[in-house]
Amino acid sequence: MEMNLRKDAYFVQDENWYRQAEKYDNFIENEKNNKLVLLELGVGFNTPGIIRIPFEQMVFQNKNWNLIRINKNNSFNYLDIEENSILIEEDIDKVINYWIKK
Repeated sequence: MEMNLRKDAYFVQDENWYRQAEKYDNFIENEKNNKLVLLELGVGFNTPGIIRIPFEQMVFQNKNWNLIRINKNNSFNYLDIEENSILIEEDIDKVINYWIKK
């Protein structure tokens, strides 16, 4: 079993995918004037244009938004959003277990 990744001809982009994409777009639009935290867990560079780059752009454009990026090897930003970012360069499992045990 594999996750539904945009990597080959077997990516499922059916009617449900489009419905969920529309819900996501509506959520982002409705929250643009509110405080929001984008939590990014282990997103690499396989397809950075799907999550990583859009998250940075949204935080850059919405000064009341923040990004928490947990990534063992790639916890840096391209855009100047350091004041609105928490970058954690650590294994996700260790980070989650640390906070669960607190």
